[in-house]
Amino acid sequence: MHSAVHSPEVMLADLSLPGETVVAVAGDWHGDRMWAQSVIAALHVVAPDVLSILHLGDFGVLPDRLGKGMLKAVDSACAQSGIERVLVTPGNHEDWDRLMARFASKPNVAVQLSEVVWVLPPGFRFALAGRSFLSFGGAASLDFAYRQARGAWWPSELPDESAAAEANAAGTADVLLTHETVNGGTAAVEKILRSNPMNWDTDALEYSALSRQRITKLWDGVHPALLAHGHMHVADRVELPDGRRVVSLGCNRQRKNIGLLNLADLAWTWMD
Repeated sequence: MHSAVHSPEVMLADLSLPGETVVAVAGDWHGDRMWAQSVIAALHVVAPDVLSILHLGDFGVLPDRLGKGMLKAVDSACAQSGIERVLVTPGNHEDWDRLMARFASKPNVAVQLSEVVWVLPPGFRFALAGRSFLSFGGAASLDFAYRQARGAWWPSELPDESAAAEANAAGTADVLLTHETVNGGTAAVEKILRSNPMNWDTDALEYSALSRQRITKLWDGVHPALLAHGHMHVADRVELPDGRRVVSLGCNRQRKNIGLLNLADLAWTWMD
């Protein structure tokens, strides 16, 4: 999971699997084992040749029994459906204390959590069938004050500014995978950002704006053809005037929680 191939701009981990031409991209699952098992089974019916799921965070990397149960459920579902791996770009609702310790012990190496689940550190670059990908996890929890009071908030959830600067300096990528959204993305996400339907207070909104600013700067610097993200729990897509595309995915228990990405031309198809 950490062999390398040369690119003109950066070293890429070549994660290509023989014959793999399409991958699945999934939005938030929030540790929902029943949902994960059902969508993996549905994926096998709709696209039986898919071998990889690129997960956009809030997967369910959680402490203790909850996290272990999620990993076992996903391993079992993938074994039954022929899915060889789930590569997770971590979201804000993950055990960041655990992840940061693992990332620090082996910098820029994907962390294996189970038989099929790997978590990618911020700034991790890899290749699939000749396409270059950049994974950059993290996002702001708008309800961080509530979560902090319950001991379920990790300050290191915020996209790391220095890692983002390094990723920007390393050059372009075809596809950017994030959990956090960007400014000027899909219409459905922009509507939420304008309307603030949950009436978040000023501190929460400023925290979220800082997180989006960091990912937007990365998005503009890396200039990928496609950005896919979760976090906002609304499915939509847009092609911008400069030709770049943004896809926001729904979360568990919503439609359009999974899409299919053709590696040859980066065409996107919703699974449902």
